[in-house]
Amino acid sequence: MIGFLTLFKREVIRFLKDALDTIVPPTVEVALYMLIFGLALGPRLGNIEGMPYIQFMVPGLILMSIIRNSFLNPAYSLFQSRWDGNIADLLSSPLSASQIALAIILGGVVRGIIVGTLVFVATLIFASFSISSLLLALGYAIVVSMAFAALGCIVGLWTKGWEGIGTVNSFVLDPLVLLGGVFYSLDMVSGIPFIEPLTKINPFTYITEGFRSALLGNIETAMFGFVLTIGLGMIFLVLAIMLFRNGYHLKS
Repeated sequence: MIGFLTLFKREVIRFLKDALDTIVPPTVEVALYMLIFGLALGPRLGNIEGMPYIQFMVPGLILMSIIRNSFLNPAYSLFQSRWDGNIADLLSSPLSASQIALAIILGGVVRGIIVGTLVFVATLIFASFSISSLLLALGYAIVVSMAFAALGCIVGLWTKGWEGIGTVNSFVLDPLVLLGGVFYSLDMVSGIPFIEPLTKINPFTYITEGFRSALLGNIETAMFGFVLTIGLGMIFLVLAIMLFRNGYHLKS
């Protein structure tokens, strides 16, 4: 456990030491989204699902920040270790493959939760609301961060260059998240070609709607997205550990 906790501590210190690049930018980005979409355009859009548009946006923006940061931390950390060659030190240590994978993934979870918390505090400057279920919302955030930290671990093992992480983030993760109801509801895109069907088949739509319900609304609605996230998280976590155990791209 000493080795596991030391590796976990290293992963956390790694992004805290570079907070101006890892913590501050996503918080500022969300503040800009709130200014532009919430304050400038929100009054023109009126109420969405019975709430002001700026309030409707908040859960999606928090979730987007958690997903991005949970994903990026293990992806870049693991690939950098492979690139620099110091992954060999971990592989030759007494730590098991599962312990190494979990320590790296938990580092991503911590970054995701920290950024998500800061974003939540920042949004309170622009919008006020009461939380429907704090315990469910917190559990949701942890499960989401775990799932996408595990995905980041998988991508960090898979990619053969720095651009691979950016490619997955820009052309897979970001489009799925942004088309998953962060800025709009299904009713708002009803009848719009391409956007409506893509939104309906996008699992992020139900994850985002579930988190929104956990924060602001119907607990029963939240449970579907919660269970879906747990399912995805289990798949990504098991796959990440299996790749570590098989030494995928770790010894070459």
